[in-house]
Amino acid sequence: MIIDALDQTWQVWARLGGDLTEDEWTRPTRLPSWTVKDVYTHCSPFPSATLAGVEAPSPDAPVSHDDAADLLSFMQRPGGVAEQSAELLKESATTRSQTMSTDELVAQFTTVAPQAIDRLREADLERTVHYGGFAVVPAREALRIFVMEGVVHYFDIAAALDRDMPGPMAGEALKVTIRLLAETADPVALIDAATGRGDAPVFPVMR
Repeated sequence: MIIDALDQTWQVWARLGGDLTEDEWTRPTRLPSWTVKDVYTHCSPFPSATLAGVEAPSPDAPVSHDDAADLLSFMQRPGGVAEQSAELLKESATTRSQTMSTDELVAQFTTVAPQAIDRLREADLERTVHYGGFAVVPAREALRIFVMEGVVHYFDIAAALDRDMPGPMAGEALKVTIRLLAETADPVALIDAATGRGDAPVFPVMR
């Protein structure tokens, strides 16, 4: 169940934040100019945003993307949303990283995340929600993206700290992430590449 995968993901982030030393928070990551704290800060709003989204009324607008992979493909088009917002997301994360304490960041996963998970277990995941201010999607599809974001960025930090991967993300969270990224790729190119039948570029499907 997608909620279980999200719960797993956020529990990993909660434990990670509690374990990090002062030195580890400042380590550079494989993302250029991003420290561990910057990456953690980037992911920290997801629990609050999820809680706010599930408690808000459904948007009075039609579904723009009924599948998370379709939404990611739309965002990753050349010159698309992902490319246009990349620098803004980086600036937002680094600015908040400088002003927020690590305790405040970790509290998003130790305090707010459990509240959001409890609320999600009572919610209709077929209801629609706003995504990023530019899309309307079923709630369950937004959650798939949140899991993927949590796993991918956990790997960014794990790589910086020489921690095992997939480590605590093994299991449902990892499976959700793999499925979503595979669904986002061109299906024919992916099958041909995976079976040694073609050399068309498949990856990356997102940056």
